[in-house]
Amino acid sequence: MPVDVLLIISHQLKEDEFQRVQGMFSNMTIIAESDFKAAAARIQEEKSSYKLFVFLSFDESLPEDWKIEELHLESPVMVLLNVSKRDLFVFYSFLDSVGLLAQSPAVSDKREISPLLHQSLEYIEQNLCENDLSLEKVASSIFVSRCHYSRVFKEYFGFGFKEYIMNKRIQKAKVMLQNGVPVTDVCYAVGYGDLTHFGRVFKKLVGTNPSVYRGHRREKPSCG
Repeated sequence: MPVDVLLIISHQLKEDEFQRVQGMFSNMTIIAESDFKAAAARIQEEKSSYKLFVFLSFDESLPEDWKIEELHLESPVMVLLNVSKRDLFVFYSFLDSVGLLAQSPAVSDKREISPLLHQSLEYIEQNLCENDLSLEKVASSIFVSRCHYSRVFKEYFGFGFKEYIMNKRIQKAKVMLQNGVPVTDVCYAVGYGDLTHFGRVFKKLVGTNPSVYRGHRREKPSCG
């Protein structure tokens, strides 16, 4: 049965790191605080609202002044030590697999996109035009392995990461070409560093080369 979980990380995270963790565990409350007194004050405010407390440290032990017993928590406590940032996904998967993650009532479709996958798609959108965008970079952005992300991506979409990126880039290229942007500019703007390669991919997906596509679209008479 899903429960309300409070995740307490005994480290002060950078803003971008906290946002990534928050995106991963969007259905639980997170405290990232190196000061035990500050963390304890926040826990005491609403401790009756949670049915599971998870204390997590990236080190081999919690700081010496972190006296969990002094919090007098009535709900179960889980302590995870020496956790790498990549292990956070394993932890998320564990909680999900044993049914400990509360979900919105609207989430009933097995095809509902996970917060982690959604976060990776946002990263892709933000970096789609970067020439060095890769499976490794996207997987790293959400702290998972390349192989695991590739498998999850294909299971959800039914096609691979590379095919997804190619289609996204070519769709963007088509719009730019329709607006009369020069082919060379389009090539670099959508993340391709080689004009020949861009032309080859474009023709494979569209059926004609970029120059011809741009010319045909520009020559079409306007209606009315």
